[in-house]
Amino acid sequence: MELRSTPVRSEKLHTRVTALLARQVIEADQARTPVVFPREADLSRQLGVSRTVLRESMKVLADKGMVEMKPRTGTRARPRSQWRLLDPDILAWQAEVSPDARFLRDLCEVRLAIEPTAAGFAAVRGTAEEIAKIERCLKRRESVLKTANLEQAIDLDLDFLAEVVNASHNPLLQQLSATIRAPLRIALSYTSRYRANVQLDLEAHRTLLESLFKRDPIGAKRAAEEAVGLAMLAVEKVARAPKSRQRQTAL
Repeated sequence: MELRSTPVRSEKLHTRVTALLARQVIEADQARTPVVFPREADLSRQLGVSRTVLRESMKVLADKGMVEMKPRTGTRARPRSQWRLLDPDILAWQAEVSPDARFLRDLCEVRLAIEPTAAGFAAVRGTAEEIAKIERCLKRRESVLKTANLEQAIDLDLDFLAEVVNASHNPLLQQLSATIRAPLRIALSYTSRYRANVQLDLEAHRTLLESLFKRDPIGAKRAAEEAVGLAMLAVEKVARAPKSRQRQTAL
């Protein structure tokens, strides 16, 4: 894969160079194309940055498992299986690069590991105040959807999920959920364009809320599983859609 060599602005230079190189590695991985970077002197000149800045950026990517640096063979991208996939930066970079179906499926599977379990615990451990907060999130989302304000609706969907996980009183589930929030937000901007799925998702969340009020962990878990299952169906629709239409997000 031919790497782009767009000069990088000086503002937050190290961060910008790191993100630029990471996104190119991710794009190459999506295209199943191996990447061998140009020599350090050549690449730093192409990017318009010092070799010191470039070296620091490559070190960050190496620490995250995305590239391998060797004295004689140069720097090359590593397979995705060797990346630190739960690293917040890698999750965010993957979400920014028009996520492919593989990434969206992986994200749904992580949700399936977190959300139903958290919902079941929330039904048992959640306080009345926490469940009331979950209810307020759902009602606000329902109101916002009537105005077709997609961005706000997505934020409220994420808030609803976060409050359910918070009510589980499990710090590990809470941290895992917080880790995937940023990429999940971008993923929802793709999948939320399907009105039918959004309405069914609302129904699943209403059922989840009812189960929380009833203190029914099995019902809450099933409702959360249904919601994630709907997201998986939406991902398959995104995967079949032309690339030019994947970013359209009209409700």
